[in-house]
Amino acid sequence: MIATARGAAGPRGLISLHFPAQDVAVRAALLKVDAHLRSLGIDDDLCDRTQIALAEACNNIAEHAYAQVYSDDPSITLDIACDRGGIQVTIRDKGGPMPEGQLPGPDLPPLDLDDPYLLPEGGFGWPILRSMARALSLSRCNGQNILRFRLPATDNPAN
Repeated sequence: MIATARGAAGPRGLISLHFPAQDVAVRAALLKVDAHLRSLGIDDDLCDRTQIALAEACNNIAEHAYAQVYSDDPSITLDIACDRGGIQVTIRDKGGPMPEGQLPGPDLPPLDLDDPYLLPEGGFGWPILRSMARALSLSRCNGQNILRFRLPATDNPAN
């Protein structure tokens, strides 16, 4: 479901999607979000950062959270609210919990730039997401993971 509403802070775009935690479905959802944000006049930079952040988070859910547990509904629920200050994202899934119940840290995996064959294939997603997002939090309630973060309208870390 995609809806728009007016609030005290000006126009807001509300986006709610529920989709399978599968590569093709994640990509289709990201395309819907991008089209909707652009229809609201959200600038290219924020649309692009939103795509990167959502791709990292949703693909991690599809690849890791549901690999840990069986679910009769391996799906992702995505809620986005837009305002003049940026985009607020809430992502829910019923996959396995994050190891130790915490988000991975901001550190990149070890890199040996002298040997490209030793470069890791993964480990970059959470550091990328942490560098772009504000108010990043993860909770678990009734078997559900709830990831929340805000992408500011400007890519200025002070915001």
